[in-house]
Amino acid sequence: MKGYTLLLLALANFLNVADRSLLGIVVDPVKYELGLTDTQMSIVSGTAFVLFNLIMGIFIARWVDRGNRKLILTIGIALWSGATALTGLAHGFVSLGVTRILVGVGEATALPVAYSMIADLFQAARRPRAIAIFQLSTFFGLVTGSIVAGVVTAAHGWRFMFVSCGLAGFLLVLTLVVTMREPARTSSPSSQSLPDAHIGQAIAHLARMRGFVSLSLGTSMAAMAVGALPVWAPAFLLRSHNVPLAQVGALIGPAVGGGGIAGTLFAGWLATRLSRRQGSEVPGLWVPIIALPLATPFYLIYVFAPSVGMTMGAAAVMNFLLATALGPCIAVAIGMAPPPMRALSSTLMLLASGIIGGALAPLIVGRVSDALAMQFGNEALRYGLATLTPTPAIAGLLLWIARKRCSPAESGQR
Repeated sequence: MKGYTLLLLALANFLNVADRSLLGIVVDPVKYELGLTDTQMSIVSGTAFVLFNLIMGIFIARWVDRGNRKLILTIGIALWSGATALTGLAHGFVSLGVTRILVGVGEATALPVAYSMIADLFQAARRPRAIAIFQLSTFFGLVTGSIVAGVVTAAHGWRFMFVSCGLAGFLLVLTLVVTMREPARTSSPSSQSLPDAHIGQAIAHLARMRGFVSLSLGTSMAAMAVGALPVWAPAFLLRSHNVPLAQVGALIGPAVGGGGIAGTLFAGWLATRLSRRQGSEVPGLWVPIIALPLATPFYLIYVFAPSVGMTMGAAAVMNFLLATALGPCIAVAIGMAPPPMRALSSTLMLLASGIIGGALAPLIVGRVSDALAMQFGNEALRYGLATLTPTPAIAGLLLWIARKRCSPAESGQR
């Protein structure tokens, strides 16, 4: 039962990430057909999508903490799959933006439901590994979405690609309706004394917990380079390395996805060992604290390497190191939060990560690229990406501060 539920949650996240990654692969074909700028593409593919995804995610997370999680996830998948299909009918900036907003709102259900269910299904010492297994679906989704988008678009066009990928999601909707069961919710003595707070009180309670703000900001800074890649890595390969569109996904998927999968597995294994040894999720933060600063030189190689081989090799190592952050950080967040606020705690972290990493980072890259386009032409995007170089080291410092502030008494006991 536990393993099958985790598998269904992973499949939902796989579809979530795969659908989300489609537009990044076809940025240039969509941009030129609809007559848009890099800034406009960064808004529809990054800023608008992420802001609506995460703002709605706060309210959805509160619903998840109280409502039927299977129903919420089923509605979400149906919404984002339908909106993905409608993306193929977009005819301008506004219509493209509306479909991406709807995709973002639907996908806001996936992670709160998953983290809430995982917290109820697995004990504290086993959560880092369970979350790591779940997070693997992120990279499998990225690999699959990238390859499918490039191959199908090259053969049939980007509009057909969006319609076919969106309609495929309804197969998972049917599977959830027929086979998924709602797990029993757990509770703790400390949570029994908490009032049934409204969303503002719940957010304030979490923000006052020692280390929560530093943990959220550290996770957010770690997400900046990761957040910019789905939006701009395909265009970077097209513009700076002259890679054909049909090959873009095949290059990005294995390099980024393979590195991410290995990094997630490694972080989950090591963080779980550290957690079991000390009876708390907090020691698992040592994994990203050490790994994230090491990603900085590989990010520089990725941006400035003269060949595609060096670029993608650096991307694989960089993503291995960056992928160590989310699993241990989410494990600490849901471990330190009272059970009635677990979905909200993970969503607040994802809100900060999404705004800083998923919305702000691609927009910064796009704005710098547009500003330097007259001077550097296609190479302007390279310098836009370079602006994110310091972010992994800053993330490591913030997580070190979070580790100092989080006490084992606040984590791992629920």
